[in-house]
Amino acid sequence: MFRSSLFLKTFSTIVFGVIIMAVIFYIFTVPMINSMAFEMEERAGQTVLDNMFLLIEQSHTDLESWRDSATKGHKRELKNIINVVESYIREVQRDIASKQISLEAGQHNVLERIRTLKYGNNDYIWVSDYSSRLISHPDPKLNNSDFSSVKDVNGDLIVPPMVEGALTKSEGYYSYWWRRLGSKEPVEKLTYYRNMPEWKWVLGTGVYIDDITDAYQKRKNELILELRNHLHTIKIAGEGYLYLFDSDMNMIIHPNANIEGTNFSNLLDPITQKSIARELMAVATTKEKKLDYKWDKPSDPGNYVYDKISWIRHIEDTDWYICSSVYTDDLKRSANALTNRIVLVSIVALILSITGGYFFVRAFTSPIKRLAFLANRISLGDLTTTANFNRKDEIGTLADAFNNMVDQLSDQIKNLEARVDERTSELSGWVGKLEQRNQEIETINSMGDMLQACRTHGEIYVVIAKSMKSLFPDSTGNLLMCDEHGKVLESSVRWNGGIVTDAGGFHELSDCWSFRRGKTYVMNDSNLHQVCRHIEETQEKVSPYLCVPMIAQGEIMGVLHVRPQNIDPQSPRQEIDEGVRRLAETVAEHAGLSLANLKLQHTLHEQSIRDVLTGLHNRRYAEELFLREQHRAARHGISIGFIVLDVDHFKRVNDTYGHEAGDEVLRRLGALLLREFRKEDTACRYGGEEFLVILPYAEREATRARAETLRLLIQQELTIPWQDEMLEITVSIGVALFPEQGNTIQQVVEAADAALYTAKNRGRNRVVLA
Repeated sequence: MFRSSLFLKTFSTIVFGVIIMAVIFYIFTVPMINSMAFEMEERAGQTVLDNMFLLIEQSHTDLESWRDSATKGHKRELKNIINVVESYIREVQRDIASKQISLEAGQHNVLERIRTLKYGNNDYIWVSDYSSRLISHPDPKLNNSDFSSVKDVNGDLIVPPMVEGALTKSEGYYSYWWRRLGSKEPVEKLTYYRNMPEWKWVLGTGVYIDDITDAYQKRKNELILELRNHLHTIKIAGEGYLYLFDSDMNMIIHPNANIEGTNFSNLLDPITQKSIARELMAVATTKEKKLDYKWDKPSDPGNYVYDKISWIRHIEDTDWYICSSVYTDDLKRSANALTNRIVLVSIVALILSITGGYFFVRAFTSPIKRLAFLANRISLGDLTTTANFNRKDEIGTLADAFNNMVDQLSDQIKNLEARVDERTSELSGWVGKLEQRNQEIETINSMGDMLQACRTHGEIYVVIAKSMKSLFPDSTGNLLMCDEHGKVLESSVRWNGGIVTDAGGFHELSDCWSFRRGKTYVMNDSNLHQVCRHIEETQEKVSPYLCVPMIAQGEIMGVLHVRPQNIDPQSPRQEIDEGVRRLAETVAEHAGLSLANLKLQHTLHEQSIRDVLTGLHNRRYAEELFLREQHRAARHGISIGFIVLDVDHFKRVNDTYGHEAGDEVLRRLGALLLREFRKEDTACRYGGEEFLVILPYAEREATRARAETLRLLIQQELTIPWQDEMLEITVSIGVALFPEQGNTIQQVVEAADAALYTAKNRGRNRVVLA
């Protein structure tokens, strides 16, 4: 076997190829796998860090929301307490009005009763007159004291600001520092006050902020405890872990009990001899947020030679830093294991490939060597030689073919000339068909190129009509297009007759059997097949035709109707050629895609210049329109009116009723502008709640009058029901003209904006000329 040159060449090629493939596989795969595995481990560590970062941020947000909610709850409680006291005072006032008790006795009873009221954590209610004298206070030292000049520890007056607020606003909240009853240290206190104008009193009660702060701190400590329990259980790539510290370098959470709860500002980087805490805080501001450094291992303490990576994130709301720390060797462990496995599998595969290659080449070359010997004998003229291989594989097939070839060779020697003539005739027919197919392909390619360049339906129809004359010279037909709603068919193109400008009728989609069946419909015999209702035929028997539905991107575009003229409808068994059907389907596909692309281009252009919310043109369209109108106005010496309007108190609507209410206001206003302005005028949403109307050929007074009419119309009609309320919308309007206020749209709009802000400063809901 090794004496066979074919065997040696084939086997050596296989061995060499397998070795080369193994080397290439190793070179291009193993380093990439190592890198990808390392990156995946890195991303896993960063993902754990990012998840904890988001968890802490969300927990802090929830904690702050709780504190805000607690503060609001205390405010409502203070207000409710004053409501109860006020109700009691109103009862006493009714008794005084009915002469059941004197004014002096009633007021005295009220003040004494209020002095004895206590609630909550030793909280109380006080009463002051308009001169800032405490006429009721539970502390005997402060009762009937003059507080007109008394200040807190920060030097701020206490009672006078609340009296002034009660006189001007009737009620409100005020914060100052004061001592709790029975305590010597002042703390911040939030007080609610209310005016009692009948008796010239000011009622007040408050809550000490430290009550809220203590509860807040308790919840924060519980959060830290939950985070500690969670972080202690997280492991990254083997020995990696998470830890948390604050900006003062106090270690809040760390899996090492010797470090947790300590200040590690003096813990140094063994290479740079700088504080490792400060290095971590410094990299938190960089783009990578990663620190590479040397450290020891729990299994080798004190030997700072191991590469380590820490990723760090700064939690700004809490001023905490959260880090994930992992040894580089741990990140490479999975990559190394995968590399070793790949090398082992590659070696086994190499051995199996070489062994299998040997037996395959041997089985492959032996019969070929035998066939080569037989072929050599045939070449010497021995046509009685046969290959006797009893095999059912390709070699057996090759042997049978070899024997058939010998038989055919013997036969062809006898009938060579007749067979040559026959084959020549067949080849001529094939060449003709190939030439026809090439011509059709060239025409279709040319049609496709032209269709891609078309920008209107008319151009597409012209290209299709000319292409049909070339592709179907012996056929007539037409192209029926769907209307914009996809419900009606209208004849748009007829080849061998030019462009059709008046189809003379419309048809439903169901009139064509190709739409009913969802595929090409071939009508070969009107006695056996249904005839489409869009066919206008005067003969008793309809000639064969086919209809191809044009469907592109899931949308029905139309139908292509083809009717060959070289088929006699009266002759039996006359059918449309399969090549004509395939060619018509190809043309329909190209035409449908081109029409769909053109429709998509028009849709995208319309979307690029329209505001989605209001349906008005956007700022980009306004600027393009002005550039067109600017040259026309300058050439004819005419002016262009600009109306800039802004919804009054729009931010209040958003803040009070939400952005859905604001969007509804903008939608209603956009619809009104579309309805009220002329076709030649253009209304645009220029930005936010600001709208721009461009009025070509408009003079100054006419523009002002249109703006005033628009303002009155909005005031009268734009009343929107929302959440059991009626939103009454008004606008402030600024008017400017081109070229009177500027030569560019920016200048004119800036002038109109300045007039608009003047209208707002003068009280809103008005029109001001620039």
